[in-house]
Amino acid sequence: MILTAITVVLPVFFVLALGYFAGRAKKFDTDQVAGLNELVLDYALPAMLFVATVKTPRERLLSEGPYALALLIAIVGLFLVVVLVSTRVLRHSLGEAALQANLASYPSVAFFGPPIFQGLFGASSLLSIALAATLSGVTIIPLTVVLLEIHRQHTSGGAGQTLRSMITQSLADTFKKPMVWAPFLALGLVLVGVDVPQLLDNMLMLIGSTTSGASIFLAGLIIAAYEIKLSAEIIMNTLIKMVAQPLLMAVLVMTLGISNPLRSEGIVVCAIPTAVFAPLLAPRYRIYEVESSSTLVAAAVLMIVTLPLAVILACGSVD
Repeated sequence: MILTAITVVLPVFFVLALGYFAGRAKKFDTDQVAGLNELVLDYALPAMLFVATVKTPRERLLSEGPYALALLIAIVGLFLVVVLVSTRVLRHSLGEAALQANLASYPSVAFFGPPIFQGLFGASSLLSIALAATLSGVTIIPLTVVLLEIHRQHTSGGAGQTLRSMITQSLADTFKKPMVWAPFLALGLVLVGVDVPQLLDNMLMLIGSTTSGASIFLAGLIIAAYEIKLSAEIIMNTLIKMVAQPLLMAVLVMTLGISNPLRSEGIVVCAIPTAVFAPLLAPRYRIYEVESSSTLVAAAVLMIVTLPLAVILACGSVD
């Protein structure tokens, strides 16, 4: 069990460290990092998710309702709770609360998921990544953007867009992303019983197979671009994401009676560090910048401890 965890996690940390030190050494400029980001998120990952979803039997897809519900509560439910606590207890603005909730609830499954899940659970587990990435993309991203825009309009005093138009625009932009529409398209094909030719699968996996190494290396490059400044709130953000969210998911999968391998996959999804979405948005709105970047780095560092523990738990559950 312990050997399995080390075998899966150690290569991830190795490639992450390579990316981090390459970033610190300035081996890649901003345009190159942006190009790698586009390769992973717009080409490699969507191709991998499409194939993983379209090869899943329809009966399995239809039986994963409880798992989707658990993900929804663990991600979106946690987001809403943190927004409420942030505004009511911590007295943050709505924009700051949106970024804090994003940091605490949005796992970076696109970057960290493929190598961890393929090594631990096999290729069939990529469906969990597709589901988590799609669910987060159509909920957390629009929610965060809408709350930030409401904050901006409130502080600037401008008329701006209506709430309805902001939600519509945010959802439209989200569904334009290949990492969102590709698994949705595959899901539709499976549900209507369309068989995708093996040749198409082979073509897509030729680019999709680059996802694992490139995504982790890119994550290291991104983390290297940020400095860390610890405070009580940053530590709290990190602990919520890296400890509380996996524990919440563990409770949910047991309460809903979800069996392995989905039970373990759900826990590991929530044990993945926070996505880079909030640190990218914070400078645009000029709020919560230090906290966002610091939480991103702190979560990646804490992953060295928490992710192996989650993997050991998952391996034990599978065994």
